[in-house]
Amino acid sequence: MSDQTPDQNLHLPSLVIKNFRGIDELTIPRLGRVTLLAGKNGVGKTTVLDAVRVWASRGLTNEFSEVLTDRGDAFIRNADSQQRTVIDRTALFTHRPASPEITISIGAIEDANTLKIRQFYSKDRTSRPVPFPMDVSEYVHLEMQLGASGLWREGLHFLLDSIPTAVPCSTFGPNRPTDETVEEYWNEVALTSHEDRALEALNLITDVVVERVAALEPFPGTGFMQPRRVMAKVRDSDCQVPLRTLGDGAFRTFAVGLALARSSGGFLLIDEAENGIHHSIQAKFWNMVLQTAERNNVQVIATTHSWDCVEGFAQAANELEDIEGLLVRIERVPVGLRAITYDESRLASVTKYDIEVR
Repeated sequence: MSDQTPDQNLHLPSLVIKNFRGIDELTIPRLGRVTLLAGKNGVGKTTVLDAVRVWASRGLTNEFSEVLTDRGDAFIRNADSQQRTVIDRTALFTHRPASPEITISIGAIEDANTLKIRQFYSKDRTSRPVPFPMDVSEYVHLEMQLGASGLWREGLHFLLDSIPTAVPCSTFGPNRPTDETVEEYWNEVALTSHEDRALEALNLITDVVVERVAALEPFPGTGFMQPRRVMAKVRDSDCQVPLRTLGDGAFRTFAVGLALARSSGGFLLIDEAENGIHHSIQAKFWNMVLQTAERNNVQVIATTHSWDCVEGFAQAANELEDIEGLLVRIERVPVGLRAITYDESRLASVTKYDIEVR
């Protein structure tokens, strides 16, 4: 698709982030069915994924607490001979110490479902700063507003009847997924129409044909206390093969295929999408992601540092003209951050002339 108009059928056809973690303000005027974010280290690509996670949760869950825990802003405190986890909620905000005058804003351009977050202090609800590492979980609370209601509440759970429900959202970090994660995803997909598609994704990059997959207890009846492993049935063999032995790329691709299935109608966020995927199959990988995302109505946002990943993505996006794949380069400018969008036609020029976009 080369039309410059954002696809309004997407949950986020565009994206504006203000005052969220390391981002003062960033506007991405157009997102695609699959959007690949590129840019230098520290420019905020992963922070964009975190912002979408928080927006998708609609404030109905503790997703922001999970984001802060994943980013190292959760701490163990010893108090009264007991350990408790303390989450630095102020770390959600760009400037610390934050004040009630600073409001996080996440949403599409001119969209009614913009999520806003601000903080207050529970002791007297004033703007008196509370220094960390004091127990900020006791003092600092978050109020949220979704849409144009004008109502602020501590957590949107008080507004369940008046706001949209949360949007399904699966996330993949840069590390390879665990067997436990893949088993969880497989249990949601097995015996559905998505099972065959996940196996198709897996067989894109294996040298053998995988016919079936299951999570099994290793060495049953021997007394070994080991977690279940994801095992594969390979064509022309009756042996159970641990899926990991087929390579990290196969394992990660299978997990992404499962995540695309379980995220129907929502988001899939992939950090450092190139990890574990050999350069020779990048185009096949992105072809699978684009087609499955369109079929399952999933909006995918991923990050990369890899030129091979950019090339593979560009090739797949140009082959599938009816499915919009966009690359967005985020870069620092004197006044903040700027997003440069490359549609399929511009991506072809990027790869043809080796234009640096990472």
